[in-house]
Formats: sequence, C-alpha cells, structure tokens
Amino acid sequence: MTDRRAAGLYALALLPAGGLALAASGWVMDLTMHQAPGRPSGLVGWALNVLPALAAGLLVYLPLARFVRAGRVGTGSLGGHVRRCAALYAAALAIGVPLAHDASRPDFWSLGQLALWSWLVPVAGIAGDAWTARRRSGEAPSPRAPA
Repeated sequence: MTDRRAAGLYALALLPAGGLALAASGWVMDLTMHQAPGRPSGLVGWALNVLPALAAGLLVYLPLARFVRAGRVGTGSLGGHVRRCAALYAAALAIGVPLAHDASRPDFWSLGQLALWSWLVPVAGIAGDAWTARRRSGEAPSPRAPA
C-alpha cells in the first residue's frame, strides 16, 4: 500500500473515529456526572475526560495502521510517517491551535470539551501509526518460504 492511499484511509477514518470518541467520552461524562457519587476532580477527572476519546481513537487507528503496514516491505521512515499522517497532523493542528489559544477563557469550556475530545482522535491516529511503524521497523524480516 502506498503512503498516499494510507493517508486517504487515515483521513476517511477521522469521521467515524471522531464520532466514536465523542459518543464514548459523552457517555463516560454522563455516567460520572449523574450516576457516580460526587464529582471527580484532579487527575481522576482529567483521566475520565481524556482516556475515552484517546481509547476510541486508538481502537480505530491501531488496526488501521496494522492493515496499512501489513502490505509494506522495508522499514518505516519519518518521511513515510509524515506522508501517511499528513491529514491527521493538519486536523490536530487545526483543532489544537484554538484549543490552546482559548483554553484560559472560562466561557470556552462550554464547548471546549468537544474540541478536546475531537483533538485526541488525530493525536491517537498519529500515535497509532508511529507505534506500528516503530514496532515493525524493529522486527527482523521474515524469511520467505520456498515455493
């Protein structure tokens, strides 16, 4: 599989992965706010806020990255990773800049949580591709069976 096709697959997966991340994170937040005793705060609150979206992104992108890497021969390079993940880097940047810029404004967080969850999806995709490429490059090539 070429890096361009992989980039297209990664870009197409943004929408379902984002929907899954928003649904999972919203569900966890709903459970913690309405059914759990007390409101989580500190590290537990951040973990409950971040982990469902990150896990949803990894759930979509790790198998996709393994599929992309399965048909490739040779080791992964940084250039190949950037070509495959260009759309993910663009999405992470497009969501991350306003997130970082407006995070200190108190009125931002009425919708900022959705931006945070959406930002975690391309970050998970980038991490999934990098982890899979790194893992693959460390493996020795398997010998071909004689015909």
